[in-house]
Amino acid sequence: MAVRRGKKAKEGAGGAELAALQASALAIHEARGLAAAEAALSGLAALIAMPRMIWTPDAASPVQDAAAEGFMRRQGWSPAIIAALSEGGVALRMPLNIRCRFEHMPFAISLYDDHRRHRRPYSGEQKEVAEMMRGEGFNAVLVVPVRLPLARVAMLGFAGPQVLEEAEEIAALAGPQLMLAGHAFTALQDRLAKRSGSHEEDRAALTPRERDCLALAAQGFRETEIAERNGIKPTTVRYHMDNVVAKLGARTRAHAVAIAAQLGLVTTREE
Repeated sequence: MAVRRGKKAKEGAGGAELAALQASALAIHEARGLAAAEAALSGLAALIAMPRMIWTPDAASPVQDAAAEGFMRRQGWSPAIIAALSEGGVALRMPLNIRCRFEHMPFAISLYDDHRRHRRPYSGEQKEVAEMMRGEGFNAVLVVPVRLPLARVAMLGFAGPQVLEEAEEIAALAGPQLMLAGHAFTALQDRLAKRSGSHEEDRAALTPRERDCLALAAQGFRETEIAERNGIKPTTVRYHMDNVVAKLGARTRAHAVAIAAQLGLVTTREE
């Protein structure tokens, strides 16, 4: 059963088709194993008539994830497409990955230049990948961005034979169910991969002095300036900032500031 489009679809927004979509999304949320989750995900894909899926735990990562590659293989993507996306950071430059890092709601992209609406045409390796996907019978990809703590954005995509306008209508109609599916599937993959999430209690572990130093660092103050403002030694500031880096799971002080800003712990402007 495919989601109906147009006026009839809007009038039946509370009907059986959306109920079926919701049931599929909830089944993904309730799945305890990968096989059950992927089966429910395939059922949802069948409902929107976009049968081939793509998933990645981080649309901005240049490293090919083994779980994402395995998912694409089980979905039936050709080895050539999988290899092309994993070589030289091609996936990072594909429109679906780029837009995913800036969008908050499901959206659709075309695999044809003439439907890309004032965007730059495909070129080079991107064009080759788009042509290979079209060769497998797909015209558009419906993309679900999954925004997560620590500035990570996962992505769930559905490829189908629809033209861009049809895929956009599906995204508008089934958006809430698709968002639930994307978050639920990514959460399961994170649990299986033992990825640590962001917990409020971890953020609250910062001491008042650590939060003060972090806030001033976020506003661009140097170590000596932070020390003067707080009436402490630069070595003490260094000690507190090293603790902040460790507690936020950051790699550097700049990374810690970025994480804190993304979590709403600090402002980057002086108040």
